[in-house]
Amino acid sequence: GLTYVVPRTREIVVGGTEVEGEWSRTPDPDVADQVLHRATALVPQLEGARVLRHKVGLRPVRPGVRLDREGAVVHCYGHGGAGVTLSWGCADAVVELVDD
Repeated sequence: GLTYVVPRTREIVVGGTEVEGEWSRTPDPDVADQVLHRATALVPQLEGARVLRHKVGLRPVRPGVRLDREGAVVHCYGHGGAGVTLSWGCADAVVELVDD
């Protein structure tokens, strides 16, 4: 399944899931176990790590990211679960649109 491991300054974020039509914001313990198992398979050093919290994030997605300008408004959305991955390149593109 969809899996990511994102190191931060004081914690590591692991995830994820992608279930079309699922809008519950309540963490499911079974899903959390599955996510942690997949993340540990990718990064064995996570074995035994203390889990600080469980969170559910809703990531609206489109068939393609909308990144364009209409007058003074710059649209940049629809990244789905790839928001962190795409953020750097999209931010550069937004700056170019604003500078034009």
